[in-house]
Amino acid sequence: MRALRAVYLDLYGTLLDLAPLDAACEIVAPGQGETLARAWRAEQLRLTWLRTITGRWADFEAVTAGALRTTAARLGVDGSAAAALDGAFDRLPARPEALPVLRAMRDGGMRLGVLSNGSRSMLERALGATGLTALFDDILSVDAVRRYKPDPEVYALAVAASRNEPADIGFVTANDWDAAGAAAFGFRVAWLRPAGSIGLPALDVPDVAVATWADLAAVLEVAEPA
Repeated sequence: MRALRAVYLDLYGTLLDLAPLDAACEIVAPGQGETLARAWRAEQLRLTWLRTITGRWADFEAVTAGALRTTAARLGVDGSAAAALDGAFDRLPARPEALPVLRAMRDGGMRLGVLSNGSRSMLERALGATGLTALFDDILSVDAVRRYKPDPEVYALAVAASRNEPADIGFVTANDWDAAGAAAFGFRVAWLRPAGSIGLPALDVPDVAVATWADLAAVLEVAEPA
């Protein structure tokens, strides 16, 4: 297998933990926190796909706000109360188990990057809040192509930034649709498969390796630093 020259990571739900959204939503909608959080995220993603297909671009900050308004109304949550959730995606914590893995990759000379649906300003705020910015050589937002993952133009941003072929790039995500899209593009994909997941979409994409943070470097065949 060819040695990787760069590894890019999805941000929301992969490097940043979405679980705290449940607690934030519970404050706004007692008894419905988990339901609101899950429905908000689902609507957020649905809108990214629809906007890409229809060519009606809006950045991820606008998409996220619109998804919250729609979801809150659907669940009968007061709109003014739901407004307290503005910026919630900027306050998500990094997964602690990811940090030593990424630092070891970085120490070993691996080029690291984030490739995210997040707008440029959202990425700056979220990564700045976690103190992770310095770990990455590239922080790539879909703003540059005005389309959302899993559109191939998004994955091509990593090719252009790193000046490597897709086969020389590893991609890490916890999202099944993102893993399928990245594999179809030609990346070597490590899928951090969530508990209870039923598997990848039936798209006949190349094989995707299932990984955990603990075995990520081994799955991607990234050498440990000397």
